[in-house]
This record gives sequence, structure tokens and C-alpha cells, in this order.
Amino acid sequence: MNRAGCSRKPHAALTFGNQCSLTAIASGANFTFEIPEGEEPVLNVMGLPGDGHDCSARTS
Repeated sequence: MNRAGCSRKPHAALTFGNQCSLTAIASGANFTFEIPEGEEPVLNVMGLPGDGHDCSARTS
């Protein structure tokens, strides 16, 4: 993201333990990286806004 000049902000709700989550400001895309101890971050999951997924959705 640094090399691409992508402006971003931390996504605190998904940053915990050995992972860090960032939201690209221009697109709203979310990138969650796993950071193994002593290693470089590895992209674990990527999501787009409005993809239909809602973790807070309740089922009947």
C-alpha cells in the first residue's frame, strides 16, 4: 500500500492479536493482514464495501 501511494486508515474493529486491518480511503476496501511473529505481514482477507456480507445480521 505504501509503494502504491494508497491512503488508508486503521480499521480498529478487525485489528487484534496478530492481525492488522486497514481501510483504503478512496475505495473503502478493507485489507486484513496476518503478521506472523518475526515475519512480514501477509494479506489474509480483503473485502469491498457493499458486498452483501453483514456479520451483524440476525437469522430467525
